[in-house]
Amino acid sequence: MSKRELIAQNLADTLKNQQVVRLGTITRDPGIEIADLAATAFPAVLIVAGNEERESITQGGSNAIRECLLEVVITIWTSSSNRVDTQLNSLIESVEELIEVDSTRGGNALDTQLKNITIVGAESAPRQRVELTFEIQYLYTKGNS
Repeated sequence: MSKRELIAQNLADTLKNQQVVRLGTITRDPGIEIADLAATAFPAVLIVAGNEERESITQGGSNAIRECLLEVVITIWTSSSNRVDTQLNSLIESVEELIEVDSTRGGNALDTQLKNITIVGAESAPRQRVELTFEIQYLYTKGNS
């Protein structure tokens, strides 16, 4: 399994296996239909491993070591008409703290940092979403998947 996949799976497992904050549906499936989710599925979480920059840091052809900067977006939807801003702020802080407990993603990364928080307008009242963009730095040896 690739380090990229191991990192994405670690993020999902971290959020699924925690007892700090109540989260509903947690998925890596970008095809999820938020509008079809039951009220109990909120806050709903989508984790998507996105853009990545890669650079060889050693010579060696097929055995070169590559340094990677992976962007992972964790999108959280709320479904509440009460104190939405307060709920989003609490979720942002809780998720960031949970992810930072192991910045190495189970030993697969060098570092994990929250780089951007984007509040997206109401999907359809009373839903609101926030996108947390994490940058994860890791190394891999070319040819070893």
